[in-house]
Amino acid sequence: MPTIRFVREGRDVKCRSGENLRQVALREGLELYGFKGTLGNCGGCGQCITCFISVEGDKDGSLSPVTDVEKIKLKNRPQNWRLACQCVVKSSVVILTKPQSPPANSGNLIKGALDEDLPK
Repeated sequence: MPTIRFVREGRDVKCRSGENLRQVALREGLELYGFKGTLGNCGGCGQCITCFISVEGDKDGSLSPVTDVEKIKLKNRPQNWRLACQCVVKSSVVILTKPQSPPANSGNLIKGALDEDLPK
C-alpha cells in the first residue's frame, strides 16, 4: 500500500495503488486548495488548475505520467509541479500541497520529510 507524505500537513496517508491523489487528499480532510480553488474548483477535471502539488525528491514513477492537460496547464511552472486531480498514485511519494505559497520553513520541512524513509 503506497504512502503519501504530505509535507505541509506533516501527515503520512496510506492509499491503494491506482487512487487519484486529489480524492485521497480530500477524503483525508487535507486542504488542497488555496483561496481561489476553495471558492470555485472544477471538481477534478484539470481545468481550473488550483490543485497544485509539487513532487519532492527523486520519485519518478511514483505517480502516473504527466497528462496532456497538465502539459498545457503547467507549461510555465516548475517541472516537479503537478495537478493533484490528474495524478494516480502508483507508489509512495512525498508531496507539498499549494507550492505556489510555500510555508516560510518549507526547505526544512521538505528536507525532513525526505530524510525519513517512506513505507514501501
